[in-house]
Amino acid sequence: MMDKIIKLRHDLHNCAEISGKEEKTKALLMDFLKKHTTMELHPCGEGFYAAHREENATNPAMALRADYDALAMPDGTASHLCGHDGHAAALCGAALMAEGQIFGRNIFFLFQPAEETGAGAGPCCELFQKETVDEIYGTHNLPGLPLGQVTTRPGTFACGSLGLTLIFKGKPAHAAYPENGISPAETVGKLLCEIPNLSSAKKYSGMTLCTVIGVEMGEKAFGAAAEKAEIWLTVRAEHNGDLHILHEAILAFSRELSETYHLDFSYEVQDVFPATENTPENAGKILQLFNGTVLEVPMRWSEDFGHYLNHCKGAFFGIGAGEDHPPLHTEHYAYPDGLLQPTMDIFFKLMEY
Repeated sequence: MMDKIIKLRHDLHNCAEISGKEEKTKALLMDFLKKHTTMELHPCGEGFYAAHREENATNPAMALRADYDALAMPDGTASHLCGHDGHAAALCGAALMAEGQIFGRNIFFLFQPAEETGAGAGPCCELFQKETVDEIYGTHNLPGLPLGQVTTRPGTFACGSLGLTLIFKGKPAHAAYPENGISPAETVGKLLCEIPNLSSAKKYSGMTLCTVIGVEMGEKAFGAAAEKAEIWLTVRAEHNGDLHILHEAILAFSRELSETYHLDFSYEVQDVFPATENTPENAGKILQLFNGTVLEVPMRWSEDFGHYLNHCKGAFFGIGAGEDHPPLHTEHYAYPDGLLQPTMDIFFKLMEY
């Protein structure tokens, strides 16, 4: 069985596809499960799930989730530099291990696209409309920890975040007569200076952060004063409530400046990731079952598993990929095949618990 799972991981690695475009990847996973299990396969959002059903199930129904998209590269290709190929292969392995077993519960193996953009989990919450699910678990490999070491925490495992584009539009003018136009320059400057105050930790219940990704204003045409500006921000918080408050505070200050300087204001939101806030009892189960270590502070990066935890109790946890393993999202990273078996064993123990 491990030979099949390792080959599957390599096949997934070699057909890496960006978020929202994972047609070959999805087909490969579905074909593998059809060939090696008797489980029902059902569409779910833009992904799918495999169902292990038992007639006399009395234990709480469980869902196990894996993502399968890859990172977009600057040249327009994709590469599995985050290990989603390993996540999906390990979940397929867990499905093979579950084949023919009796757990006293229904189990749903959820395969989700588009995690990198935060667009995949929301639609896949369709699972909770189609099936009764009492608890859900997901995992991510973590370079820097010993191979197979489990870590999680009650409460927030990974921070919530969103991408925010602020758009200010004034009136054009000749550079020699800027008083005839309306420039967004002063608004941009004041907003950038105010961001540290808006995101000050004193105002929130947990960690908050607002990172300036970039600013675009005017054109490199020295005869024209700037008419339009955009500011790109990533807003981040440990708790969903704080994320909402910080987001609204930035918008309110932007509107205030726009009115003061007579600018048209609009905004766009993208890459929305709720905070991944673990149910304490489920996180405790992970720590107890697998001799896990407690993550002292939440991961600053975001993980769209938080969408599921807004519908159902559960927990997200990390599994060590090796202390000397290259970091995620770097050119030398590849999911270690040696982590497949430990991850499958963890999933299986959760199923039979």
